[in-house]
Amino acid sequence: MSFENAKENLKEFGKELGLEGLEFDENNTCILGIDDEFSLHLTYEPNSKRLYLYSPLLDGLPREDKVKLRLYERLLEGSMLGGQMAGGGVGVAVKEELILIHCTIDMEHAVPAALRAFAPLYVETVEKWRKICAEICEGRDDNTKSTTPQQIPPHTGRPGGGFIRA
Repeated sequence: MSFENAKENLKEFGKELGLEGLEFDENNTCILGIDDEFSLHLTYEPNSKRLYLYSPLLDGLPREDKVKLRLYERLLEGSMLGGQMAGGGVGVAVKEELILIHCTIDMEHAVPAALRAFAPLYVETVEKWRKICAEICEGRDDNTKSTTPQQIPPHTGRPGGGFIRA
């Protein structure tokens, strides 16, 4: 039933895009080009009953370690609890020199319009992060944030100082 729901979600999404007849291939995947800028991969995974959305943020990692560190720091900051990643996350395939952003939709409980409703936010998020990654790699990012850890204030000497009491 979940795969049928994923197919229905893809069909509804296709209608929204004016692309009638979108279907999953033999690997349960559908790949769409977005404005000739990046690809949106939609893969249904039967074991988890989830629809995975994923897109490349960067092809080719920076050669300079300092730039690579800044890139990784920024991606980790943004992916904290999925806060700036549309509820998803980011992963790095070092050998392939590829960075992917990904999100999932639970197809066991999703309405047929779930993908159609979520896709605009996802595409906007991908575009934002592709720009951030490019700016970092080109040395144009806002590097005003410190890359060193914040200093922790010293213990105040009172019971529970620096801690929340429950």
